[in-house]
Amino acid sequence: MKNLKLTRRNFLKSMGLGALGMMMTEASPASATLFGWGPDTRLGRILRYKLQVKKEPDHLADTLDTLMYDEVLPISRMIYTRNIYGKRLGWYELGPGQYVDATWVQPVFNRPNPIDRRPIPEEGCLGEVTVPLAPVYSKPNVRDIHRTFYYENNFWIKGKTTDERGFPWYELWDDLSGVSYFLHANTIRRIEPEEITPLRTEVPQDQKRLVLELGYQVVRAYEFNKPVWEAPVSSGVIDGSTPIGRWMTNRKRPCRRMINEPHNPNVYDLPGVPWVSYITIDGVAFHGAFWHANWGHVMSNGCINMKNDDAKWLYRWTTPVVPFNQYFQEDVIGTRVDVVTGYGDLPKE
Repeated sequence: MKNLKLTRRNFLKSMGLGALGMMMTEASPASATLFGWGPDTRLGRILRYKLQVKKEPDHLADTLDTLMYDEVLPISRMIYTRNIYGKRLGWYELGPGQYVDATWVQPVFNRPNPIDRRPIPEEGCLGEVTVPLAPVYSKPNVRDIHRTFYYENNFWIKGKTTDERGFPWYELWDDLSGVSYFLHANTIRRIEPEEITPLRTEVPQDQKRLVLELGYQVVRAYEFNKPVWEAPVSSGVIDGSTPIGRWMTNRKRPCRRMINEPHNPNVYDLPGVPWVSYITIDGVAFHGAFWHANWGHVMSNGCINMKNDDAKWLYRWTTPVVPFNQYFQEDVIGTRVDVVTGYGDLPKE
């Protein structure tokens, strides 16, 4: 068990200048590996400060080990069980007789990138982190890590620079403070226009709608009043924090740094939240989440947490369309969103 996991410190060290030098040569393949993990090895990042490894997929089973926050290790198949209250629980199998609660594991891959020689457009462009942990610096080639960004975080790339050793860095824009941060260029990739082209544009806007059922923690997309897609979500823990009513997605952005309001005792600071589609003026939104995986159960302060792929689908399917070279788009109207309890109060056409 011990030799399978990689601590945050060791992983960040592996992503430092020594490894960067090896991976930034012209011959460097996109499938460069760290610690023997290729681009298709399914990994998990631990999301709790102490996550117990159990002998069986049961919280009451014997504890074999304790994993710490931001440790990364290979994960195997998912196993589902039910607790005494009938709640469905997911467990990742780490190996024979080794299980962890999937609620607190982010599925990730380790996919460093080759050098991208293209210049950054004047207006900037969108990028996505492609490694489990990406060290962030206040300046290129400094030794002190400012903080860490995570797999599938989205950021607006402001520019590209090269340090005195010839290593390329991306300059990322902090959309709240306006401050720039720097990442090794091999830890983030540029998102291409075809990845975020709008979906189902042949369907008239007034024939698209979303129904969020809070009781069942699921969102469904309808076209011409017929369901065409659905996904599990995690909405607000406190009653009313995800407000019931009729809303619309008239403001959208591909990424956002989200922090708690000053009066909110639940302190959080989450850079790079991907695929944000707002439904209320005070910021309740559909978006991807990388800090838990408890889909189908309430978890948030009011926003609708989703798997990143699901949040991206919803972002592409709804209106308004955010132009590829823009960070934000607002319109008078957007796709209709009905938030209901789900217990017999589905909206009429």
